Amino acid sequence: MLSSNNTIDIFKRSLSVTVKSIGKSKDAEIKFVTEYPSINGKQINLTLPRISTLKKDLNYLRGEADSMALELRLHDSKIHQQFVTGNNTINKILNVIEQSRCEAKGSQIFKGIRVNINNKHNRDLSNMNTENKNENQLILAFRYVSYAEFTNQNFSGKFPFYKKFLKNKLGDQYSRYIKSLKDSLDNQKEFASKIQSMLDDLGFFNSLDRDDHNQNDLEQNKETI
Repeated sequence: MLSSNNTIDIFKRSLSVTVKSIGKSKDAEIKFVTEYPSINGKQINLTLPRISTLKKDLNYLRGEADSMALELRLHDSKIHQQFVTGNNTINKILNVIEQSRCEAKGSQIFKGIRVNINNKHNRDLSNMNTENKNENQLILAFRYVSYAEFTNQNFSGKFPFYKKFLKNKLGDQYSRYIKSLKDSLDNQKEFASKIQSMLDDLGFFNSLDRDDHNQNDLEQNKETI
């Protein structure tokens, strides 16, 4: 009979092999962390599995690993860097919609990955608090709604709230913007360019720049008091 440590070690090795295989990167470095899973180039930090919750977390952890593996496989950081701006919020929006692009394309290639990512998103949305500030709501709305639209599905939990929130932000052009992005899933550069054009059309650059300017003024005023 396997011990708890052996079970966790086997699962960690399985996730590592899967990420490298899906990501087409034998030299990817996989680590396991207790918080803040992330990906930076070929450095991937996955959530450390716990034996007490492994059965409940199994599909979620697979979804997390699959998402990062797809970014490793389908995302070109050099192209992405061409569209990074000086505005943190705009960069976050670009990041999350690009993540949705990779997940959507990967879901077309691998049916099992689609199931795992869907399970992860449903759990995230079920545990989410929508009482956060407007900027975070916007980023989360783009994150989950873009993936859902790219893959023609709906989610549970707070998903209806975020879809309504994003529709209100994009207005009558919502369907046109989504379709335009969806048509460019196979071309990262064109896709990113369309994101920038969409945000520019909607006045996001100007409004967010004003917000940054006002925040800087507030911080400077605090320093002089």
